[in-house]
Amino acid sequence: MKRFRSRFLNAQFVILFLVFSILVVFIGNLFEGILFDNASEEALSNMWLILIFSFTGAFFIIIYLSLRISNQLTKPLEGALNVANELASGNFKARTYEYKLDETGQLSHALNILARNLQNMTNSYEIQQNRLMTLIENMDSGLILIDSKGHINLVNRFYKETFHVKTEEYLDMLYYEALPYREIIRLVEETLLVEQTVRKQVELQVGIEMRHFDVSGAPILNHDEKLKGVVLVFHDITELKKLEQMRKDFVANVSHELKTPVTSLKGFAETLLDGAMENKAFRTRFLTIILNESDRLQSLIQDLLDLSKMEQKHFALNWQDVDLKEVIDDCLLMTKSKADKKSIEVEIIYNGDLQIKGDANRLKQVFLNLIANSITYTPEGGSVTIFVNEEKDAVQFTISDNGIGIRQEELPRIFERFYRVDRARSRNSGGTGLGLAIVKHLVEAHQGHIGVNSQPGEGTTFVITLNKERQY
Repeated sequence: MKRFRSRFLNAQFVILFLVFSILVVFIGNLFEGILFDNASEEALSNMWLILIFSFTGAFFIIIYLSLRISNQLTKPLEGALNVANELASGNFKARTYEYKLDETGQLSHALNILARNLQNMTNSYEIQQNRLMTLIENMDSGLILIDSKGHINLVNRFYKETFHVKTEEYLDMLYYEALPYREIIRLVEETLLVEQTVRKQVELQVGIEMRHFDVSGAPILNHDEKLKGVVLVFHDITELKKLEQMRKDFVANVSHELKTPVTSLKGFAETLLDGAMENKAFRTRFLTIILNESDRLQSLIQDLLDLSKMEQKHFALNWQDVDLKEVIDDCLLMTKSKADKKSIEVEIIYNGDLQIKGDANRLKQVFLNLIANSITYTPEGGSVTIFVNEEKDAVQFTISDNGIGIRQEELPRIFERFYRVDRARSRNSGGTGLGLAIVKHLVEAHQGHIGVNSQPGEGTTFVITLNKERQY
C-alpha cells in the first residue's frame, strides 16, 4: 500500500509540475504580449518573478493538500491491510482503528468484527482441545489413535505408564511396527477390515509380569461413512481377574474343606448302621471321630461367618479399655493343655503399661490363633516365647517358636484364606486355613500392623503392633 501510494503521488507531482510550468510560460507570454507590450525590461522581470513565485506557492499548496487527502484516504486502508495480514498469519488479536463511518470506516469495522469472531472461535476450539486432551491424558484406560494410513497419532499417559514406553517410540510410527503384541495388531487389522467395533480380552506381558486387558478397537468414520482411522482402548482388568480367580479358589477350597468332614461323618455313620454299633469299642471310637469332625465342621463354619462379617463395610469393633496382659494370660490358660501334651515350654515376658483401646474379645481371638499356631507347628519338647513390650504410642506383641518354619516364597501368601504351608499337617491338626486371614483382618480393624519373619527349620516370629489410643 505504501509503495502504491508513493508511486501515485510521485506521478501526480510530476504531472502537476509540468502543468504548472506550461501555465507559467503560457500566462507569462500572454501577459507580456497584452498587458506589458510597452513595458520596460525591469517590469517584465518583476512580472515573471511574480508569476513564478505565485505558481510555485500554489504548486506547494496543492502538493500539501494532496498529501493530506492521500493520507486520509490511504491510512485506513493501510491499517485494514495490516490487520488482514496479521489475521492471515494467525494473530487473531490484531485490530484496526475505526475511522468515520464512510466506506473505509465500514471496512475497518467489518475487519474488527471478523477478527473478534475468529479469536472467539479459536479460544473456544482451544478450550475444547484442552478439555479433550485433559480427559484423554487422565482417563484410567490406555488409548492409541491410528489414522487411515496406519500411523499412530496419539498415545495417552495411562498407556505409556502402564506399558513403560515413550511417546517417540510410537508417535508417527506404523502400528504394526510400534506395537509389540501380535494379538493387538490382529485386532487393529480386523477393525480396519470389518469397520466395526472389535473387543477382546488378552493377556499381555508387561515387563516381567503378565497382565490382563480388555481391548476395544473402534473405527473412526466421517460424515460419508469413510474410514478415517481406528481408536484402541485398553482397560486393565488384572485385578478383576485376580478377584475372579480368588473367588474360584475360595469356592473350591470351601467345597473341599466341607467335603472332608462331611465324608467322614457319612462314612462312620454308615459303618455304625451296618453293624459296628454292636461293638462297644468301635462305637466309642467312631462316635469320637464323628464328634471331632463335627467340631471341625462347626469351627470352619464359624470362621467363615467371622471372616464374612469382618469383610463387610459395616463391621465395627466394641472399643473399650483392654489390659493385654489379662487377655494373653487367658489365651495361655486355654492353650496350656495343648502345650503340656507336647511338652512345649511357653515363656511370657511383659514389659511396661499394656493398657490399650480395643475390642477385648477380638484381640483374644487374635492372640489365641497365633499361640495355638505356634504350639501346633512346634515339635515336641520345643519352646514358644512371647514378649509384650510398651512403646511410645503403641504396644508390640512378639511371638517366636522353634518350629518347622516357612519358606520365604510362601510368606506373602500365609494370610490368604485357606492357604496352608503344609496342607496334610494343617488338616490333621484340625485347622481351617482361615486363622491367619482372620488375624490380619482383626489387627487392621484395630488400626495395627502385623509382620512375619521365618526360616525353614528354625522357626517363625510374628510381630503385632497396636496403637494405645484409637486413631480417628
